[in-house]
Amino acid sequence: MPNLTHLDRLEAESLHILREVAAECEKPVMLYSIGKDSAVMLHLAMKAFYPAKPPFPLLHVDTGWKFREMIAFRDRKAKELGLELLVHMNEDGVREGIGPFTHGSAYHTDVMKTAALKQALDKYGFDAA
Repeated sequence: MPNLTHLDRLEAESLHILREVAAECEKPVMLYSIGKDSAVMLHLAMKAFYPAKPPFPLLHVDTGWKFREMIAFRDRKAKELGLELLVHMNEDGVREGIGPFTHGSAYHTDVMKTAALKQALDKYGFDAA
């Protein structure tokens, strides 16, 4: 890749990886947490498959701790881009009232993020995330 900046090379590698995952995996998904890293990944995915849409849905593992404005942005962004958005929340954790202040951040993360992600991957049968 002559005459490319370091950033250009990193972007090209990222686009290649996204395309390779889509080609090699049966049922990939892109995690989308509404944060800055997710925004970059979404931008790269849109660029990697342009003019088509990415051939995988977005998955948000919802802990119940995002501002409603962030949730509205998430929904609006997926709709504007014409992407399928799946939202999963660990209902057992919700029923038990698991929260970072009541149960500690480590336990909250384990139940509402890690376990919830495993549940969603199993529920939808994703083989790459």
